[in-house]
Amino acid sequence: MPGAVFEIDGELIRRSIADQVVRPARFEAAISREDEMFLHALSGYRSDRDRAFVTYLLQGRQMLDHLQSVVAWGFGGWAGVGSFLDFACGYGRFTRHLVQELDPERIWVSDIDADAVRFQRERFGVHGVPSTSAPEALEIDRRFDVIFVASLFSHLPRSSFERWLTRLASLLSERGVLVFSTHGIGLAREAEGRGDHLFRERSESRTLDVAEYGTAFVSEAFVAAAIRNAAGSQARWRRIANGLLGFQDLYLVCLDPGRDLQSLDYRHGCIGHVAGCSAAGDRAFQVRGWAADLDAAEPSSVRVRVVANERIVHEGSPDHDRPDVAGVLGSSRVLRSGWSCRLASDAVGPADWIAVELLSRAGRARTISLARLESMLRW
Repeated sequence: MPGAVFEIDGELIRRSIADQVVRPARFEAAISREDEMFLHALSGYRSDRDRAFVTYLLQGRQMLDHLQSVVAWGFGGWAGVGSFLDFACGYGRFTRHLVQELDPERIWVSDIDADAVRFQRERFGVHGVPSTSAPEALEIDRRFDVIFVASLFSHLPRSSFERWLTRLASLLSERGVLVFSTHGIGLAREAEGRGDHLFRERSESRTLDVAEYGTAFVSEAFVAAAIRNAAGSQARWRRIANGLLGFQDLYLVCLDPGRDLQSLDYRHGCIGHVAGCSAAGDRAFQVRGWAADLDAAEPSSVRVRVVANERIVHEGSPDHDRPDVAGVLGSSRVLRSGWSCRLASDAVGPADWIAVELLSRAGRARTISLARLESMLRW
């Protein structure tokens, strides 16, 4: 049923919304039971709904944070954005945060799943346009200041990559900016010797044809050529490595040759992950993960803070190497990104909630995990 939603409630959920949302009282927390992004998180956390929701919430908020830099640079802030298109929008992982900053009357959403578009119209009050399989058949009769496309081009085969880029570029206003993400070719181990576009016929989608929506890895040279062919030689573009959620590359495209995209002071913020939690003997627990401040000269300068029951139980910087993280992010700068901490049993119990926060050198904080200890131990 398209209208059926997960009932999202409880102390952990209220805490995470209060911590991550600009206007918690106006936040729409209902999640469709057809939302593949949420179902993917739910599967990853072994049906732990609270942890899946927190991950879903944090990712949507992080996307909004990514766009803050772009909007401040291009439009002087959200008030200067006259129209916004969230393309390949799904059921609103990002849009529920966007409506906290931008009037829904200025927001259009589009997706191949008509039920997803309907859900967003009804829940968030935005304009909705169903998408199509063929880019040339997409019927949208207006232009947009910002077009945001998260994780569509990271799934497209070579045959439709440039066609979708052409169609979306045609929807930009004179001052508009297209922002889309890709998987860098370096993320694919099989990429060596395979050219500039690698496509695998598999994805997290339960409904889309994997031949049309699989998993794609592309080089910067491939994207540059596609942009030139799609938007013309006068178009300006910029790649931001690991610009979306810490692992997908972001590309920005504008049609105005007078726009200087290199002047954009893009802020990645801190990124990281809680890799595990286990019993450590003497009835203590060990939490471990990785963290980096991609905006700092020394990424390992990030501070990792662990909070239990609103009390700081650990604060420190990464202290050991994570070659796997450096490999995925394609940078030796983040090699020293591993961290761990020991939680004494007299400080925390299985039912206590644990928050892991990252603090940048500039003083910005980002929560990367919020869960009960018993849930962390199960996972």
